[in-house]
Amino acid sequence: MSKDVFANHRTNTVIIIVLITLFISVIYIPKTIWDYEAKLRDESRFRMNTMSLAERLHYQLVKSYTTDSEQLVRVVNSVRDSLLVAKNDSSYSYYGMHKIPLAGKSIPVNYSDEYLDLYRKLHLDLFKILEPSHHTNPQSVYQILDTIKTRFEEGNFVGEQTLEVDSIPLSFIVSDKFDILYQNITTAMFNYLTTSYTKYPEFSNPLVHAVMDSIAKNPNLSGRTDFAGIYDGPVRIDFIIPSNFKENLGTTLEAYKKLFVMDAYDSATYGDTLYDMALAEFLTLSDTLDYVPEKLNLIYTDTSNIKVKVPVDVKVQDMEAAISKRRNKLYTLLTGYSEPSAYIANYIINVAKDSLASPNAGMDSIHIDVDLTNAIFNINIHKNIAELFYKVNLEQAYYKTQVNLRDLDWEQAAMDVVESVASSLQRKSDFKNWQTVEAESDTFYVNIPDKFLRMYDNMNMALFEKLSGVPNNIHDFTYKVVSEAQRLANVDTLDWRGAQVIEFEPDTILVDVFPTFLSEYDTTFTIARDTVVQIGDSSFTGVWFRNKVGVIHEMAYDSLIFLTSTLNSRYKYNFHGTDSVASINIIEKSDTSRVEKVFYGMETYIMTFGEDSLLENLYRITDMYADYDSIQIDSLSVVSDEFISGSLEKDLFTVKDSFGGWQDTTIDKKYVKRQLYRHYNLVEEHSRCAVTNIPFRITVRNNVNLTIESPITAPIEKSRYLFFSQVDSSHGRIADGEESWLK
Repeated sequence: MSKDVFANHRTNTVIIIVLITLFISVIYIPKTIWDYEAKLRDESRFRMNTMSLAERLHYQLVKSYTTDSEQLVRVVNSVRDSLLVAKNDSSYSYYGMHKIPLAGKSIPVNYSDEYLDLYRKLHLDLFKILEPSHHTNPQSVYQILDTIKTRFEEGNFVGEQTLEVDSIPLSFIVSDKFDILYQNITTAMFNYLTTSYTKYPEFSNPLVHAVMDSIAKNPNLSGRTDFAGIYDGPVRIDFIIPSNFKENLGTTLEAYKKLFVMDAYDSATYGDTLYDMALAEFLTLSDTLDYVPEKLNLIYTDTSNIKVKVPVDVKVQDMEAAISKRRNKLYTLLTGYSEPSAYIANYIINVAKDSLASPNAGMDSIHIDVDLTNAIFNINIHKNIAELFYKVNLEQAYYKTQVNLRDLDWEQAAMDVVESVASSLQRKSDFKNWQTVEAESDTFYVNIPDKFLRMYDNMNMALFEKLSGVPNNIHDFTYKVVSEAQRLANVDTLDWRGAQVIEFEPDTILVDVFPTFLSEYDTTFTIARDTVVQIGDSSFTGVWFRNKVGVIHEMAYDSLIFLTSTLNSRYKYNFHGTDSVASINIIEKSDTSRVEKVFYGMETYIMTFGEDSLLENLYRITDMYADYDSIQIDSLSVVSDEFISGSLEKDLFTVKDSFGGWQDTTIDKKYVKRQLYRHYNLVEEHSRCAVTNIPFRITVRNNVNLTIESPITAPIEKSRYLFFSQVDSSHGRIADGEESWLK
């Protein structure tokens, strides 16, 4: 009889506890790992931002960025330390130009055969990326390609081949589709000459050969030139009838109507009907006569059944241009390309018209054979057509055939060319795409990709790690070490193999220290945080004098019709008697009664009222003070409306000459959100990734384009808690101040 394990209560309890623990672990541990990953990511991004800020300070001091993080930290902190010392010594100043010493470096290396093999291999790999081809003159390029074509047509001339052209032994790779590469030259030239396209050699080749032969016979040939009689039969042309072709047939004819000239009376009387008749008559005549007629005679029958003869003139030159433009538009609509010849365009358009009733119109491709025996091509011969033909030969076939010297020392050429291209790129950023590079072994055409410098930097960093045994992400420094190792190894008098030390002498860097550097350092390396604080603030209510106005006390109230007499020698204001009324806030000395300004005739008055809205005083405003017999002279002060300010702004008001005075004070408790800052110092730790402890990759191009990026190029996976993994991926980059993680 089997024993029931789960009958034991203690066993069940243990199992339950284990399961609960596992359940909690599955939930809690991944979150802990994720939080730690996020913490490392945020720390690395913070450090990258710190290095970006430090680079700005370095640029202000040195007028350039640096890829050396050690130099960056040393320069920025040395200036800060020197300024702090000068700050405490009144007899010492540290502003202006100064030299900062940089430490010398000793780099232990092992220059082994394995390293040299890697050096050659990496240069050769990068050399092949450049797609090198032997540089030769245009005539030789065409001769080489033509010779290869002849051998190719004879058969079994595919793959790696050799040939001697003009006593120069060459090696190259012949594609099994070399005939297509060679044909692409003529096809591309046909495109350039006609702005059209064809995939059929029997169409493109005769025209291109005729043009090139004519240029060979007459190198000065240029301008519009007719070519005829170059075909001895039909050629194939593809087109598709689009669904809107029929609509375009009609709408494109509307442009013709603008080129008919008729009497203004006829045009106004018969309107669009007359233009429709002119268009129909014009199309009939032009199709019949095969040229553009100069005049049309229309017979119009009006509503009274009277026939009217209407003469119409045609703008012949403009009409010919309009016909050509319409023909090209319709041909382009059918084929996707400009018309190569009016003869071909008319032929295809007529076929398309006849095919409109076909159920396949607008769906399937149509191809027809067109007899071009009588076709005429009008080609614009540019003066640089020979250079264009040479360029097409290179790009379409020569580069792809990889023609090079047969006995080329590939390893030496690779080292020479790669170093030469890198040096040129570092001096000028536009040294891209196909360029000519001279090396000791030969002169090459090379195709330089946009990211060549980055690949070159990667190569030097890999060589540095092989040479020294430690990784380094400062590409300028690794290049310097690798280059120095090669220089020393090439010195004939030295046996520079095995364990060696590369010494770099101490150097100095010139800085221009500006007066505000300390404050900029403090405000640069800060961490902002928001906080809410309670403050006790006082609110003050006051007034502000604007200016003074001169007034004359007016006694003859009865003469003013806008005042009405009341009991007790009081007056009431009647605004209907005034020209206009405007309210103004005015006090007389300490009086704060309600005041209004009145415009009456050419005069301006100020009236003050009591609580019962009855007039208390009346003044006439004058532009200057004067003495008048038996007339009282006084002045009024014009002040602002009431305003309220806090304690921080109070002093700003009281120092003003026009400040009037405070009227009230209120104590308030306020809660405000303030951004506080915690300062930190730049340290070497900020230059390194929080995960790998490898320095960030700092790249400077053209001395103005700065990039700081994470050294993690592939996800790093670490085992955590036996069953779980921590995965750290690239933390992004900062390129020209733009943070990739904010996109």
